[in-house]
Amino acid sequence: MIKDKKKYQVLVVEDNLGDYVLVEEYLEEMIFEPKIFRSENFKETKVLLTENKSYFDVILLDISLPDKSGEQLISEMMEVAGHIPIIVLTGYVDANFAIKSLNMGVSDYLLKDEMSPAILHKSIVYNIERNKNIVKLQESEQRYADLFQLSPQPMWVFDLESLEFLNVNQAAVQHYGYSLEEFMRMTIKDIRPKEEMEYTDNLLISTRKDNPKHLKVILNHVKKDGTRIRVEAHSNAIEFMGRRCRLILINDITAKLKYLDAIEEQNEKLRDIAWVQSHILRAPLSRMMGIIAMIQREDLELNEIKDFLGHITNSAYELDEIIKDVVKKAQHVILKDQQRPS
Repeated sequence: MIKDKKKYQVLVVEDNLGDYVLVEEYLEEMIFEPKIFRSENFKETKVLLTENKSYFDVILLDISLPDKSGEQLISEMMEVAGHIPIIVLTGYVDANFAIKSLNMGVSDYLLKDEMSPAILHKSIVYNIERNKNIVKLQESEQRYADLFQLSPQPMWVFDLESLEFLNVNQAAVQHYGYSLEEFMRMTIKDIRPKEEMEYTDNLLISTRKDNPKHLKVILNHVKKDGTRIRVEAHSNAIEFMGRRCRLILINDITAKLKYLDAIEEQNEKLRDIAWVQSHILRAPLSRMMGIIAMIQREDLELNEIKDFLGHITNSAYELDEIIKDVVKKAQHVILKDQQRPS
C-alpha cells in the first residue's frame, strides 16, 4: 500500500493509553512518518496550543478527559484551537450529541469502535482541506468587510425583495446623517424623494426581473436633514445572509453638477457679452476702415487729411473704451463665479 507522504502534525488528545496506541497505529499505517503529539487532559492541551504556540494540522479529541468532557470540553477547545480542525473521537453512540458537536464547530465525529485506518485517514485529509477552504472564505469575507467599512464612499447592502438595509458602512452614516440603528429600520425608499416613487418602483421591478450583475444610475437622494443630493449609484448583484441583494456604492455628484452648471452659466454670460459688444465694436472699426480707404483713394489736401486723422483718432478712443468695458464685464463674471459658495 502506498502511504500518504504529506507531512502531517497530529495532536491526539487522549487519556487512555490503549486508545492512543491504536490511533497511533492507524496513522502510521496510512501516513508516511506522521508527527504525532499526545496530551492527556485539557490543561496540557491548552498549554500546547497557547503558551507554547505549537501548530498542528489536525486535533483528534477524545470527548471524555479527566478535567473536562462533553459540551464544555468542545466549547473551550474551539476557543484555544483557533483555525485547527478538530475531529471528535468517542466510544458512545449519541446521534443528538454528534449533531450538536458539529453545530458547535467540530469538523467531524468518529466512533472509536467503527474507526479504521482508512476511515481515520480519509477524515483527516478531508477535514484539513475543507478547513483550508473555510479559512480562505473567512479571510475573503474579512477583506470584504474591511473594504466595505473602510471605504470613503457611502456603501450599503439592501434586500431586493423587502428593500431593507442589511448592512451600511460608516461613510454612509456620516454622509446621510442617519445612525446605523436608524438605517437598519429603514428601506431604500426612505432616502428617495416622494414625488419620484413611481420611477423608483419601476426601477426596482426591472432590477428584480433582470437582476443585472452591474447597474449604474443617476438618482436623487434625501438626507436626514432634508437636503437633496444628486448621486451616481453603482449597484452589484450579491447574495447576502442567504438573500438576493444589491451592493450599492454611492458617488455624490451634487457639487460637481453645481460646478458644471456654474461654468455653463458663466460661459453663457461671456457669450452674451461677446455677442453684444461685437456689434458695438463694429461701428468705430467700420468708420476707421472707411476713412483709411478714402485717404488711400483720394488726392487730399493736408488740412483734409488732418480732419480725417482726427476722426480716426476719435474712433480709436471709442474702440479703446469699448474694449475696456468688455474686459471689465468679463472680469466681473469671473469674480462672481469665484465668490460663489462651493
